[in-house]
Amino acid sequence: MRDQQEPLMGREGLFRQKLNQLRKTGRVVEQVQTDTQSRLKELEQGGYLSNVQSTLSQTDPKEMERLTLLDGVTQFYNHNTITRIIGDELKRSKRYKHDCTLLMYLVDGLYGVQQSHGSEVSDSILRGVSDFVMRCIRDVDVPARYSAEQMLVLCPETNAEGVNILAERMRTKICLERVSDLTQNWHVTLSLGIASFPAHAVSYEELFQKLEGALNVAVDKGGNVVVIAE
Repeated sequence: MRDQQEPLMGREGLFRQKLNQLRKTGRVVEQVQTDTQSRLKELEQGGYLSNVQSTLSQTDPKEMERLTLLDGVTQFYNHNTITRIIGDELKRSKRYKHDCTLLMYLVDGLYGVQQSHGSEVSDSILRGVSDFVMRCIRDVDVPARYSAEQMLVLCPETNAEGVNILAERMRTKICLERVSDLTQNWHVTLSLGIASFPAHAVSYEELFQKLEGALNVAVDKGGNVVVIAE
């Protein structure tokens, strides 16, 4: 049955294509190839992303600017969108017996920056970090803003050790980046947590419990560290 599954690059790459289109133009360009539509069917629960965009196209243009699929600051997929994608990806991983790993990170000290310099500065930092992350991750990886402080990257068909390489690359390089120059030149560090299906958890709820636990350990260690769930 394994040979009937969609190619990895052809499938998750389309989520990234849609994300890139939304980030640049605020809309999803209609796909005309029927094979593309069929590849998306399993993960999108019958065309979730396209259906939402179709609904938006019938609403006021100002509402479209809100981009229901995206977080307004980072221009990553928002909580509702990524939870649907992850849920479907976990089902697929169980079916085909693949690894599926999540990387969750936050910007160290961002809350303090917001308190001392305001949300405009903290949002500017988040945008800079998000642009940096987009340059680091693979075309098949799917980034999202999971909560106010927590960002997430879905890494399909990849185990924890593989994602740890990405996480360490992000951790070591981000401190060299000027992520914002609003009021001053801002350099930041990241706390990162990793949890993988099925190595650390076999259900959605348990996976996120392990993931947030690993991130909390990274924060408790003082930040600027990667922690893999146990």
